[in-house]
Amino acid sequence: MENNNYHSTVEGVVQGSNLSPVLANIYMHYVLVLWFYKEVRKQMKGESYLIVYADDFVCCFQYKNEAEQFFEMLQKRLMQYGLELETSKSRLIEFGRFAEENCKPKKPETFEFLGFTHYCDKGRRGNFRIKRKTSSKKFREKTKNFEMWMKRNRTMPLKELMPKVNAKLQGHYNYYGITDNSKKISDYCYNVKKIIFKWINRRSQ
Repeated sequence: MENNNYHSTVEGVVQGSNLSPVLANIYMHYVLVLWFYKEVRKQMKGESYLIVYADDFVCCFQYKNEAEQFFEMLQKRLMQYGLELETSKSRLIEFGRFAEENCKPKKPETFEFLGFTHYCDKGRRGNFRIKRKTSSKKFREKTKNFEMWMKRNRTMPLKELMPKVNAKLQGHYNYYGITDNSKKISDYCYNVKKIIFKWINRRSQ
C-alpha cells in the first residue's frame, strides 16, 4: 500500500512489515546458515564462524585468503536466489588478537552489529579483548527519538511522565548495558536529563 493505493509486486516485502523479518530468517537459514555449515566450513583449513541475526550476519575466518574466497562464494550463492549484498555494509576487515600488530601504524578497523560498535582493545591485564559500545548512529537515533517523544508529552503531569521516562531508560539500559559500555550509557542518561530539563523548563509554573 502506498498513499492508500494497492500495487502488486513479486519482489521484496514492505520495509518494517511483520513479514520482512520472518522471510529474512527463512532465507538466512536455507540460503546461508545450512550452506555455511554443510559446505563452506568443510573447505576451510582454518577456523571459521558465522553469527546471524535476522538479515544481518558476521563471518569470521582465521586466514585472510579464506575470507576472500568466501566473500566471492557468498556473492555467487546469493545471486542464485535473486539476492545481493548491501555493498555499503559489506566489507573485509582485519580483526582479532593479531589485528593491532598487523595493521600498524594504523589502528584495526571496527564494525557495527546489532547497534554496537565492535573494536579491538586490551583488558586490565593487557590481554586482548573484543570490546563493544553503542554505535554513534544508534546513539544519535535514540537521543533524537527521545527528544521527539518528550516534545509530544511535555504537558503530561510529572507523576505520569517520570515513570514513563524511567521505563524508557530501563529499556535502553537492558539492551545497551553491557561490559565496556558504561560511558555511552552515562552519556545517554546525561542527554535524557538535558532534554527533560529543556522541555519541562518551558512549562508555566
